[in-house]
Amino acid sequence: MGAVMGAGRAVGLLLVVLLTMPRARANCGQSEYFHQGLCCVFCEAGTFVADHCSASHLKGKCDPCKEGKGFTAHANGLEGCLPCRQCREDQITLRPCTLTQNAECKCKQGYFCDDEGCEICQRASQRYPDGKEVLLNSTDTADRGLINQGKEALVWFIPVLLLSGLGLLVLVAVVVKKLKCNKAASTDKDVEGYLIQEPSQITVKDLSQSELREAFDVFTKEVPPQQWKRLMRTLLQENEIDKIISKFPDNREEQSYQMLLIWKNRLGKKQCIIYLLDALRHIDPKAYSSVSNALKSINIISKVEAED
Repeated sequence: MGAVMGAGRAVGLLLVVLLTMPRARANCGQSEYFHQGLCCVFCEAGTFVADHCSASHLKGKCDPCKEGKGFTAHANGLEGCLPCRQCREDQITLRPCTLTQNAECKCKQGYFCDDEGCEICQRASQRYPDGKEVLLNSTDTADRGLINQGKEALVWFIPVLLLSGLGLLVLVAVVVKKLKCNKAASTDKDVEGYLIQEPSQITVKDLSQSELREAFDVFTKEVPPQQWKRLMRTLLQENEIDKIISKFPDNREEQSYQMLLIWKNRLGKKQCIIYLLDALRHIDPKAYSSVSNALKSINIISKVEAED
């Protein structure tokens, strides 16, 4: 009889543990992350988790990133720092990599990029009907100005510029007036589909290998091809990306999967999903919305609001 009662107590205790585990995950605060049943406090930006906490609502051991080698831009539960961006030979370094901020690169003088995700800086030039090529004073996408093209060009260029400027001023005045009249009607509804509410916390379930592959397929399908390399560069080096592309030259799906495997191997299954979403939210908010909704629909992630 005593053995039966003891077994009953054990089963009851097990049920209590199983029922309270999801709540323990939900009780993690906005500045905490869930690890092996505990809510650990995030390490500060510029550091990473060397040892996880031993009790809930405490901070584990946080070690600093190595200057010039790695960084973490936000408070985090990462087990390693993100690698610093290395500017290419055709770029200059606008801002070096610090413990809390990635490096920022820019095309050299006389070169430009058509978009932010370009793979190589192109020489800025303009070809005229007589076959002559005139270099432009250009350094990047937003800073491309024409150099002096000679007296003959100025004869027609200045009047055209003045007329264009006058027409632009008239157009701006009309648009501003119309906007003022319709201000009340063009508020939240116009941008409702593009506003992303940053979740207090994104929780990733324990993933099997098939579920991880399913999550990777969502990223591959929903992230536009022109933004894919830009997303991958937030963690991978350029030579790593090129190596995978050369190994699978005609298979974009396999290229994407192999790149995402590197994310998983460096950050772990859960953290790689969280950091992919965080990077995508800054790069392409519309794609972020599509990916996060798709992952939520297949129960890969859940958005948990922090409790008061």
